[in-house]
Amino acid sequence: MAALGKIRKHGVLLVTTIAVALFLFVAGDFVKGGQSLFQQNQQVVAQIDGKDINIQDYQKLVDELQNFYELTSGQSMSGEEQLNRMRDEAWQTLVQNTLIEKECDKLGLTVTDQEVAEIIQNGQSPMLNMPLFTNQQSGRYDYSLVQSLINEYNQLKSSGSQIPDAYQKAYKYYMFVQKQIRSQYLVQKYRTLLSKALISNPVEAQDNFNNRTNEASVLLATMPLSLIEDSKVEVTDSEIKDKFNADKAKYEQIIETRDIEYIDVAVTPSDADRKAAEEAMQEAYEQLAAATNNTAASNVCRQNTSQFVNSDILKKKEAYPQMIANMLDSVAVGETSQPQYDPMTNTFYTFRLLDKKTEADSVLYRTIGVAAETEAASLAKADSIVDAIKGGATFAEMAKKYNQPSDSAWMATADFQYATLDADNRLIVTTIYDMQPGTVKRVTISNGNNIVIEVLDRRNPIEKYNVAAIVKTLNFSDATYNNAYNKFSSFLAANNTADKIKENAEKEGYSLLTYPDVTTQQHIIAGIPATHDAMKWLFDEAKPGNVSPLYECGENNHLLVVILDQVNPAGYRPISKLQADLKVQIMNQKKVEQLMSQLEGVKSISEAQSKGAQIDTVNHITFDAPTFVKANVAYEPIISAVATQAQQGQVVGPIKGEGGAYMLQVLSKSQTADKFDAKAEQATISQAHLRIAMNQLINTLYMQTNVVDRRYKFF
Repeated sequence: MAALGKIRKHGVLLVTTIAVALFLFVAGDFVKGGQSLFQQNQQVVAQIDGKDINIQDYQKLVDELQNFYELTSGQSMSGEEQLNRMRDEAWQTLVQNTLIEKECDKLGLTVTDQEVAEIIQNGQSPMLNMPLFTNQQSGRYDYSLVQSLINEYNQLKSSGSQIPDAYQKAYKYYMFVQKQIRSQYLVQKYRTLLSKALISNPVEAQDNFNNRTNEASVLLATMPLSLIEDSKVEVTDSEIKDKFNADKAKYEQIIETRDIEYIDVAVTPSDADRKAAEEAMQEAYEQLAAATNNTAASNVCRQNTSQFVNSDILKKKEAYPQMIANMLDSVAVGETSQPQYDPMTNTFYTFRLLDKKTEADSVLYRTIGVAAETEAASLAKADSIVDAIKGGATFAEMAKKYNQPSDSAWMATADFQYATLDADNRLIVTTIYDMQPGTVKRVTISNGNNIVIEVLDRRNPIEKYNVAAIVKTLNFSDATYNNAYNKFSSFLAANNTADKIKENAEKEGYSLLTYPDVTTQQHIIAGIPATHDAMKWLFDEAKPGNVSPLYECGENNHLLVVILDQVNPAGYRPISKLQADLKVQIMNQKKVEQLMSQLEGVKSISEAQSKGAQIDTVNHITFDAPTFVKANVAYEPIISAVATQAQQGQVVGPIKGEGGAYMLQVLSKSQTADKFDAKAEQATISQAHLRIAMNQLINTLYMQTNVVDRRYKFF
């Protein structure tokens, strides 16, 4: 089966380099919270616009994304951080597609099966541009490979045969791509419709061009806020209240949040743990130094459970841990390095340089797989193919004779150097890299079958290294963990209320930390992994003042207790939580007013300098962009507006800014060499309007739709 052969052929030897753009709108933080009767259903993970989302359906979306990333990257996606990222992408895709589809349904916008089929047939989606669907000879998308995958998958399914895992993943990827193409094309239609209402005109185009190309150079006098000490400015409670009321719309909180205090005990290795690790690494070093060959050295690494995978194969320096890579050119082949500790990675390590040589980075090769009823028959058939090619037959003729593809492929060192190679793949790789262009060789693999290999070209010779390395993290012992657990649990037993913990934590050597505005959208608390049980307690059980149970979390190296201080319901944030920021804003406004008064009556830049202003020349100021003021290390839009409107030689000021008071004198005015193109300018403006409109639209839809996120209960 051609598709299965293609999948197997590129197993560990092919790492995809394409980047695929998923449709994921960025909707900011506007997801509404709230409680609902549907919470009684333990299988409901969320609610979107009144519709319950079952955990199984949501998990299916996550699994599809995981399969997608694993196929396109060639790597397993199983870490908690990676899974959380995929859960968030699946969630955003689910919510945002629901919002867009609802709007499109109102407008009668749809995507037909025929439209999706045409996109796939023509290869018009970047998600189709992967090696699985690429013709190796032309290097282009080949729809026949898609058809082959679908037909062979359906044949296997209808025959009742067990479907290989590679086929399952490839077929799931294709089905996922189909759904994404439908969603993306629907959004494209919606964007196209919206763009027709956001056209520009020649007047706007000319104005936009002028704002972008007319430049001014100025001598700028800056009276920064730092000239006035905070102690010289008084801010009253009534002023803070007035400021809050005036800007109240800015402080609306869309979702409920919770303020907590917590103690996080990070368990670390003791001196005894470190000494034991040093002794173990010294013993491993002696074993590695005594190894008589590469196989023995690799066995020593495996027996010592090195966390670095030793493949006994030549790799680039970059494939090895940084601390080892830095030493490779300072040791001789056969030499074993003394054990060392790397504080950056918290690991002890030793290594032996098994080999070092210059070898091609990339090799062009092709293969013919040879199977038969017996090992002897397979060997005889493979040898006959090799003899025929050496005798004058072409590789393509022999491949065709045995119903095999004859297309070639480039293998690069980066394709395999990070993979865990089994004996067969290691043999194939080393054989290919040892062969010269124009040579043919037979390789027998572990199942008794054979592979005939022809090397066509070798390129880019580079330095490579074969290293047997033992790398082990310095971990704490069970005794160390138990001591930390017993000590902390004893403290909590003696201080079983929030008040007692707050009073005595520091005395016992524990740090009580604050963490405001925890939301249900978070996966973890305070950056500590595996705290989902604490999240469930915080949002399902806790009342203000409650103390949580003791949680064992992180990577089994953290002990956590949480105190719920305050629940912040949806609505306007309380003024008490904003008081410090509001005070700073009012103080800065008052400072600017004082600085403005100091510049009253000033007629020149030199006179402003005598008042304490800092002087600087600023070039290339346009109305289109805010001006960066060095004295404040901040941008001031008002400077751009004033400078581009003033006449050459004119002194303007005082000017009231956000970060100070200013005066400026226009030194020169000019225009860039850009040529005005009304149509191009209008197109640029329309696209900018469309981007803004789409962002605002998504935010507005979020605000108008009831979305309840209960994923914290499951992950």
